[in-house]
Amino acid sequence: MRWIRFLLKLAFICNLCFLISEVLRYTVYNHTYDAVINHVLVLGIGIAFPLNGLICVVTGVLLMLKKIQWKALPPWLYLLNIIFLIVQLIVNY
Repeated sequence: MRWIRFLLKLAFICNLCFLISEVLRYTVYNHTYDAVINHVLVLGIGIAFPLNGLICVVTGVLLMLKKIQWKALPPWLYLLNIIFLIVQLIVNY
């Protein structure tokens, strides 16, 4: 189940980009790092919500079916992704 751990970490990185993009939405930005910010916005706005939702659901189903166990994945990362998913649902809807 290395792919679940990898996708959890990738979703966490996208969630961090989501936080950066939300901070950029409410602050004044002087366009000095446009090349980096374009990538952050794509990961944060376009990829974070669908990837995080999919990974949280798939991991939850696999945990409930006992296909994987808590010690096979970092539980703090899964719980943080669920918290990010709740925040994304509030912000997006």
